Amino acid sequence: MVNIMNEYITYTKKSLNNYMKYILNSNYDKGIVTRFIDEYIDVRYSNYVDDYSDNAPISKKIDHGLNIVSKELQNTLPDKKKATVTEIEELFKIVIPLDSLYILEQQTKNIEKISELRKHIYNIEDNDFIKTFDKLVKDDIRKKREFLNNFNSDTFYLNKKKLENETNLYYVDVKDKIKFPELYSEIAIKKAREKSNINEDILSIGYSMITAEIINNIINNKYDNTYCIKIPKSIFDKVTKRNRLLSIIDNEFIIEHIELIVTFDCFQNNRGIILELKHQGYQFAISLDKTFDYSSDNLEYLEIFDYIFILKDKYYYKDLTKNVKIGKRIKIVDEVE
Repeated sequence: MVNIMNEYITYTKKSLNNYMKYILNSNYDKGIVTRFIDEYIDVRYSNYVDDYSDNAPISKKIDHGLNIVSKELQNTLPDKKKATVTEIEELFKIVIPLDSLYILEQQTKNIEKISELRKHIYNIEDNDFIKTFDKLVKDDIRKKREFLNNFNSDTFYLNKKKLENETNLYYVDVKDKIKFPELYSEIAIKKAREKSNINEDILSIGYSMITAEIINNIINNKYDNTYCIKIPKSIFDKVTKRNRLLSIIDNEFIIEHIELIVTFDCFQNNRGIILELKHQGYQFAISLDKTFDYSSDNLEYLEIFDYIFILKDKYYYKDLTKNVKIGKRIKIVDEVE
């Protein structure tokens, strides 16, 4: 399975490195450039930097992170490298807005500014620089968009329902546009879709589509959306298949936006595996199916989960919502398995 975010970040790092190589020419320093690129990626895609307000704009967070790296390099590198650090930082801060999925007017202005700085700092005269660099950037934007568009589907789509009283929390089902002949009943169609192999394959498509959407969100500075999607029960008995399915979303910038939904029955039968996956960083929500028994022991288990999906007509619904430890995690859904 393709890990979309890993591939996307690898390409982005390569692009940024190529830009800096082209800009700096003989003044390129791989070690310094790599430090700035790595810090930029960490802050840009996580929306977080140490010792800085979570509410600050992402541009301010990136600037703060790069300033920290610059100070660290200034303190550790020889004196003769200190001017190089300052020059590369100044240029790199103009380069990073070029990391986009869209061609914008500001990018052209940045490229012109980079050209002027090259002349000023390094006395590099290159009449073709703006034209060549602009083409390089536009080609990369096109390739990144084509890469993400590969995970769109003409057959499947994400049915996203915003959960009640939540601004950025979505319950997601993977739906298809396949039209079956009328002789097939709805029950027969549902059973066919829910066969383990088919369900696993459909969800792998769904995981890819959600990942591509999260990347688009991040590029557009939307960091708050969380998607709740099922993980099939059948996958817990198949180590290789489970690892392949989870490999699609196995990236620190992706898993923080995804909640994997298990039923209470699935949790009871696979508790050790689920707890280990939580330890690895995966986030889980639970759906209270017919196997859930309202007892103090089971309530304790629910504290493990970020969200708890329940039918409103369940006799224990009101009691759960009043529970101090888990009440705010209760979310009403139309159906549970």
